Amino acid sequence: MYLPLLTRSTHLSPALAAVTALAFGLAACDGQEPDKPKPAQGEAAGEPGSAATAAVPPVKLVTLAELVTKISAAADQAKAAEAAELTKLIKAAGADAKVVTALHANGALRFFGRDGQPNADAQALLALLAELDRHGIDQGGYRLTQLDQATAAVPSTLQTERGVLLTMTRQPLAAVVGGAAALWLRGGEGGAVQLSRAGADKLGPAGLQALDQAVPALAAASTKARLAVLAADVELSRAAARYFIDLQIATPAHPVKAQMPAEIKKLADKHADAILKILADAPGRLGDALKALWPTHPQYAKLLDTSVKYQELVTAGGWQPLPKITDKAIKKGPVSPANLEFIKALRTRLRTEGYDVSDGDLFDDELETAVKAFQTRHQLDGDGIITRSLVLEADVPADKRLRQIRLALQRYRESEGRDPGNGFYIFVNIAFQTLWVMDSGEPIAKHRVIVGNNDTDTDQLTMMKGKINRTKLFSHKMTRVILAPKWFPTQRVVELELQPKLAKDPSFLEKEGYVREVQPDGTEVWYQRAGKANLLGNVKFQGPNKFNIYLHDTPFRALFGKSRRPFSHGCVRVDKPLDLAELVLGRDQSMSAKAIRDIINEKEEKEVKLKTAIPVHIDYASAGVDEEGHAVFGYDVYGYDNAVYDGVLPVEEAKEFKASSTRGL
Repeated sequence: MYLPLLTRSTHLSPALAAVTALAFGLAACDGQEPDKPKPAQGEAAGEPGSAATAAVPPVKLVTLAELVTKISAAADQAKAAEAAELTKLIKAAGADAKVVTALHANGALRFFGRDGQPNADAQALLALLAELDRHGIDQGGYRLTQLDQATAAVPSTLQTERGVLLTMTRQPLAAVVGGAAALWLRGGEGGAVQLSRAGADKLGPAGLQALDQAVPALAAASTKARLAVLAADVELSRAAARYFIDLQIATPAHPVKAQMPAEIKKLADKHADAILKILADAPGRLGDALKALWPTHPQYAKLLDTSVKYQELVTAGGWQPLPKITDKAIKKGPVSPANLEFIKALRTRLRTEGYDVSDGDLFDDELETAVKAFQTRHQLDGDGIITRSLVLEADVPADKRLRQIRLALQRYRESEGRDPGNGFYIFVNIAFQTLWVMDSGEPIAKHRVIVGNNDTDTDQLTMMKGKINRTKLFSHKMTRVILAPKWFPTQRVVELELQPKLAKDPSFLEKEGYVREVQPDGTEVWYQRAGKANLLGNVKFQGPNKFNIYLHDTPFRALFGKSRRPFSHGCVRVDKPLDLAELVLGRDQSMSAKAIRDIINEKEEKEVKLKTAIPVHIDYASAGVDEEGHAVFGYDVYGYDNAVYDGVLPVEEAKEFKASSTRGL
């Protein structure tokens, strides 16, 4: 009848309350006083001079003060053991030593209470670690085996401690006081006052004796539990530090700035101050602090959900390769007998991935709609015609699509535009050759773009040869819009393209609108006047950046009709550029579409400086989620994805060459 009061006692930890309840439960089951020695037959128990009295040597009774001193000394030894163990763990932490020292030397971060129970921070961190796969994060650096062992050791050692307390069940109050002593030994609140609150001053000689006899074993068990808690705390703090690194700093998949595992391992020491600011300043809310490290780009959250969906597809077995088609192309309508099995298999394949198509072997309107949707989501011509290109895309296994999605998540973690904010910005994805205008986290306009080609080329000015036309991954700010722009070709273009054309056709410059001007210092400048032939088209969107890459119009409109568009020398050519100009200048300058077109028609270059610079983020992620929530897969145009899969990072895009090596190029 007193059990509920004991378990609610404000002076008892949950573990101690459980021990107390068990102790009282056992005493109640006995239904009698604890056993006492029975006198020998024919002898009076306790009678002076009797054989019973002579057989039991006198026992020196321990006092409460002596018992407190004994437990205090054991607690000091436990504290010293903890300090020695921390030194050992810090030494073994390697590159994590600085973080471990700062977090644990002063008790800045704890994941377990002194009662041995995991706190909210531990539970939140363990939940995040359970979702590493969902984020596509390599688990190799998380010491998960050691973490599992360390966290499992805590309840195991507490069980040993509990076993010692159970030896005092015939002295229930001694067991309760022993629980308070165990908490003291584990580093919790202790001292004579705490023992008295637990009932120590009410212990009789037998209770004091029982507790005194248990102290050595209890000290050993509780010290072991204390060290187990410390080890688990250290492992969890190392995992939290690694989580910060993976979500915020590490670039294991960046094509140019890729970091190798050995380098990533050292990042904890290099960025210790930033890690400590997050971890040490967030007790009780560590989970929220770590989630705040996720990229805020809207694609990231969508890809996380898509990662879960495709993991489920992989777990369910994915889909099977399609049979070979006997024709180069299959259109809607009657299907040849040789392709009936293919059509049936294609329907099953599409339905498995979530396309709205039923069973059967007909190529009807339903299948054509599904084929067009598949083509659109895989950067193919959306004409509804089945070709070998479609079969190649459909035959990519589910586990490889999942890997592609998880790599895209990594790309966003590494991106300079990972946290674009909720304002007005432009996002270009090279792998999709698409530009989105974003406002308040939502796309308000979408444009096809042409990106840099993947050809091997040379730059005579810098003496570099290789994939020098690739569009770079970077962020900058658009500061001006140039209407009816002049085009100033680079020295490389002048030497390798324009001069040879001029040598063949002396009228080339005049026909194409080029001008050659000699500057006062004697240098020659080439440029192309505004007009239909101008390679920048009618508008250029520019902002300072070290790559001299910008968005612009182009007179070669037919290229936008292609599903895959890597054709430029590095800049980003925009389809429907006047629509983009009207959106940008209308928002920033209140310029009307007519005013913009009037300036262009004058064919005199006019620069409009923006009042508010517009962030432009150019990235490379070959998986994404469209406006309807469907997974879409782009084109690994520069082979950056395969470079990750093949372990050949960072990529070598260009290298120096000698002038003689250009012969024949």
